Amino acid sequence: MSDELKPGVEPAVARFPAPIWIIVVMLVLLYFGGIYFDRHGGWFDRRVYFPYTSAGELAVYQPQSGASASLTHGRTIYENVCGTCHGSDGLGKANQAPPLAGSEWVAKDVVSLARVPLLGLNGPITVAGQGWNLGMAPMGAGLSDADLAAVLSYLRTSWGNQSPPVSEEDAKAARAAISGSAPTEANLKKMTPVERGRLVFQKYGCSQCHGRDGIGGVSNPNAKTAELIPGLIYIADGYNRDELTAFIRRGERVIPRKNPAGPEPPHFMPQWGKIVTPDELNDLADFLFSLKPKGSDIGF
Repeated sequence: MSDELKPGVEPAVARFPAPIWIIVVMLVLLYFGGIYFDRHGGWFDRRVYFPYTSAGELAVYQPQSGASASLTHGRTIYENVCGTCHGSDGLGKANQAPPLAGSEWVAKDVVSLARVPLLGLNGPITVAGQGWNLGMAPMGAGLSDADLAAVLSYLRTSWGNQSPPVSEEDAKAARAAISGSAPTEANLKKMTPVERGRLVFQKYGCSQCHGRDGIGGVSNPNAKTAELIPGLIYIADGYNRDELTAFIRRGERVIPRKNPAGPEPPHFMPQWGKIVTPDELNDLADFLFSLKPKGSDIGF
C-alpha cells in the first residue's frame, strides 16, 4: 500500500504544468469562435438571429410599402447591376467608373439620366470636375419601367444626393423619348432568331465593346488579348451553345493582364445573366454563331 493511501497520512499536493495541447485547442476554439460570431452573431443586436447576420441584412426582409419599399428595391437592383463598377458607396472606382455621389449627372432631368443606363455611354465626360474616358454598356436596357424608376430614385436620394425620386410613369415616358419606335412583340415573333439576336446585340450595346457586328478592335489597355476587346466572329469555333450562354450569363470580371505588374484592364464582361432574358440570350447566341465567315475555320 502506498503512503498516500495509508490511514492517517495526509494527501500531498503537487504542481504539474498544463499540457500544451490544451492551450493550443483553447486558442483555436477562441479564434474560430470569434470568426463565427463576427459572421453570425449580429453584434449582440437582439433583433438579429440565425440565419441573419446584421441589422442591415434583416431590414431588407422587413415588410415595407410606398417610397421606402421602392428605395429598398432600387438598392437591390443597384447592387446587382451597377455596384460592381460604381461601388456600393457610390464613390466610383479609379480607371473603371466615375462616382455617383455628388454627381451632376444624377441631378440631371429624368430623360438625360435614364439615357445612360438605357443606351450606355462612350467617350470623354466630366464628372464632379474630373475627366473620364471609359465606355459603359447599357446595363439598364433590360429593366422594366418600375425597376428603372426604383434604381434611378435610389441614385437620386442616396450618398447625399437630394434630387426628386423618379416615378414609374416618368421612367416609361423617358424610355419612349429615348428609344423611339422599338419593334412590337408581334413583329419580333415574325423575325428569325438571328434577326432578333442582332437587335439584342444592339439593344445592350455589345458593339460598344466588341465592335460593329462583333469585329472587335476596341482598346482595352493591358489586356492580354493584344490590349483589345476580342472580336466575336469566330466564337462558333471556341464555344458550343451551352458554353457560350453560360459565359454570357456569368461574365468575366477579372481580365488576364498583358503585364501582370501593370494596371487592371478597364473593360470587363458584365454578368449579363442578371439583365438579359433567357429568350434574348438564345437569340443572341444564334446571332453570334452566324457571324463566322462562310467556309472559314481557324482550327480551335
